Amino acid sequence: MEIYLDIVLIENFVIDMFILLITAKLMHIKHNNKSLLLASSLGALYTVVSIFPKLKMFSLFPFQILVAWIMIRILWKRNNFKVELKATGIYVLIAFLLSGISFGFSTWENKYSFEHSYVISNASMQYLLISIILVYIISDRVLSYLRERALITNFIYEVELYIRGVRYVVRGFLDTGNELRESITNLPCIIVEEKYINYFQENDSNTYYIQYNGIGYKGKMKGFKVDKVILKKNDNEELEISAIICPCKEVLNKENEFNALLSRGVI
Repeated sequence: MEIYLDIVLIENFVIDMFILLITAKLMHIKHNNKSLLLASSLGALYTVVSIFPKLKMFSLFPFQILVAWIMIRILWKRNNFKVELKATGIYVLIAFLLSGISFGFSTWENKYSFEHSYVISNASMQYLLISIILVYIISDRVLSYLRERALITNFIYEVELYIRGVRYVVRGFLDTGNELRESITNLPCIIVEEKYINYFQENDSNTYYIQYNGIGYKGKMKGFKVDKVILKKNDNEELEISAIICPCKEVLNKENEFNALLSRGVI
């Protein structure tokens, strides 16, 4: 019998990704695409042990459970053994269910023989099942991406800054967990990438020093009060506010979807 290793790896990669996605949804596991691809690749590579006779020992059930657990650990980087064990059990149950469905499909195309027992010679239904799985995976990834983009878009505002008669326009992301305020004026702070504003004087009377605290870090940030700040959500919504502008050297978003962070106090 001829076995095409590349096809076997690709098929099992797709199936493992499908099972991991279902497990993640049932267990509400938050994951990223990188960890999903890594875990699926491990599952696909593990199928090699069932092809080579010298590796047959590693195809025993305890090793299958161990590999499934490692895949869950890769997908969900938390140290909670009980939850990981539960997720591993769900993964194995889904795998058994999918195997049963695949075998059921194969019985429609292959006949049982008392002489040769059960031989699978035609597997077109198997490819139909894999095609359905592929459609699900692609749809799930596309919908997740669109939901993420829609969520970000809903929290992005066009911000107009007026500094000594000069108008600057940046795109600000409303960070609902950001409560940064200047302690004396109690004004909310807007963090802006400094390359988008070319005004900041060390001894300016409008200069403030804002203390900030985060998880594991704290410090002091320079800011200044501008003449006027206008937030625009769309052409029909416009809000004028008072705020402290804090320039920063860091890039706030690699995709350049926004270049300013708004504290929730601005609204």
